[in-house]
Amino acid sequence: MGIKSFRVAPRAAWRAPVAGALLLVSFAAVADDITLNGSGQLDWTAQFLGSASGNTQTTPAAPDGDTYTLAVPGQYGFLDQFTAPQSSPLVDGSNTPFENSGTPVGTYAFQDTYAFTIGAAASGDVLAVSLSLQSPLQSIFNISDLQLRLYEVPSASTPGLNIPAGSTLVTSWQGIPGNDSGSPIQATFSNLQSGTYFLDIAGTADGSSGGTYVGQLNLSPVPLPDALPLLLTGLGGLGWLARRRRLMPLTM
Repeated sequence: MGIKSFRVAPRAAWRAPVAGALLLVSFAAVADDITLNGSGQLDWTAQFLGSASGNTQTTPAAPDGDTYTLAVPGQYGFLDQFTAPQSSPLVDGSNTPFENSGTPVGTYAFQDTYAFTIGAAASGDVLAVSLSLQSPLQSIFNISDLQLRLYEVPSASTPGLNIPAGSTLVTSWQGIPGNDSGSPIQATFSNLQSGTYFLDIAGTADGSSGGTYVGQLNLSPVPLPDALPLLLTGLGGLGWLARRRRLMPLTM
């Protein structure tokens, strides 16, 4: 058999494709600002987990870590699935189980924050529910103490366990204490103005194989007050009358 010769490409010839591949991988993990026009799925922007050694904040990787610009009106879904127990409570600076004043369900082991902006005033509601499984499967997949809250934040705010200074609370913690009952949590609102908002979902995924929650954020335009359409109609009529008078010829 003849001996085949092999030509090795110059280093510069293969360095560029490899570098390009690494660059592509690095960009694939970067979170994005995403515009959703009326529907779509939200991924959490930040997540905090309790552990035996204290709190941990997961590093966002695509698609998690995204922020969103949401159209009004719109219906937007969100969910998270834990495939292992998350039962160590989140703690504060003194290593005491974290509990926001006013929360109806006490301590919790995870908090997911969904960040979004809207460009128009809105009313609507937000719902969340853990997937209900009856005993004995409840001990395998369960989220207990599920709760949610919604608040407006100053632009460029960073999610955290505490509400950022200068924020405006839209709805305080709403939740159901105890094991997953399959009952949804619902909070209605009518006072959203254009701006940036954080939606927090918290609970304890204490099933032996974790647990899952799902939810939906519904946004509707704020209707005009009853008197305002009449006022606008009146102003339009005055404008038409003034224009008519300007166009009328002068008579002696």
